[in-house]
Amino acid sequence: MRLLMYRNLKLFFGKMAPQALRKIHGYQYLDARAKSGAPILANKELALMSTICRQAERWGVIAANPFIDMMLNKADRNVRVVPRSLIVRFYLWSLRQDQAYRTMGCAAMFCFLTGFRAAEVRPFHRSGLSDDGVRVLSAKRKRGEDVVRKVRTWSPRLRCVVARAGQGKKTASLFLFSNQRGQIYSKSGWSSVWQDAMSVWIGSQDTTAAKAFEEKKRREAAKRRGEEAADHDGANAIASHPMYFTLSDVRPAAITQKLADRSADAYDFAAHANPSTTHRHYDRRSEKRAAATE
Repeated sequence: MRLLMYRNLKLFFGKMAPQALRKIHGYQYLDARAKSGAPILANKELALMSTICRQAERWGVIAANPFIDMMLNKADRNVRVVPRSLIVRFYLWSLRQDQAYRTMGCAAMFCFLTGFRAAEVRPFHRSGLSDDGVRVLSAKRKRGEDVVRKVRTWSPRLRCVVARAGQGKKTASLFLFSNQRGQIYSKSGWSSVWQDAMSVWIGSQDTTAAKAFEEKKRREAAKRRGEEAADHDGANAIASHPMYFTLSDVRPAAITQKLADRSADAYDFAAHANPSTTHRHYDRRSEKRAAATE
């Protein structure tokens, strides 16, 4: 992701002399990236550029960082709200599939039950399975913050999901959600298998999506053979389907469920250093219900 951001910045700023950089160039960049359909990513890219300029200022390459105190792009907040029922349906479907798809379904349910981040679920080590529950070190913390250990006490369903994640594997592995060789999935490998699992699952209930997936596989096979295949707009449209979700969408769904149930341990479950983060980014309830004052 960061390499992509560097490439985008280089395309715009690459031929400019550092001393010639002005704030107006930052606004031009924000406008150009917004027109290309990436207004929010442009904010992150400019923040990266500002970090580079701050270092250049320290080295004496430029007199001052021009990209501070800028008005960034705004866009409508577009979040995917995933109901528990959808995650459960995908999980139950996956149990009847081959090992790779079953791994994806078990990972999705494990993520929902624990509230762990996708970056904590994909490489989850079996050493995190203890007598008192499931343990993992937080994969996200700022510099200087103490390491947070997340512990989820066992429930009958969590035990069941962990057991099913290891069923039928031909290769022993130290990792709960390993690939066929018993190793951790790479990020791209996981994404590829997840996309295929989602496509087959959604296609089992939507013939249009099934045809789009078949077209996608046909084009991929033709590309492997070195043949040219006509473009097909629907080949990668599965991500816009109402039933589609990613592993990263499951954690907000789990935290939202905790908040909706008014669980006393909701904040420990989210494990955010600042509770306001939980409400601002992870509370996706469309209805807030409360009793009258009297």
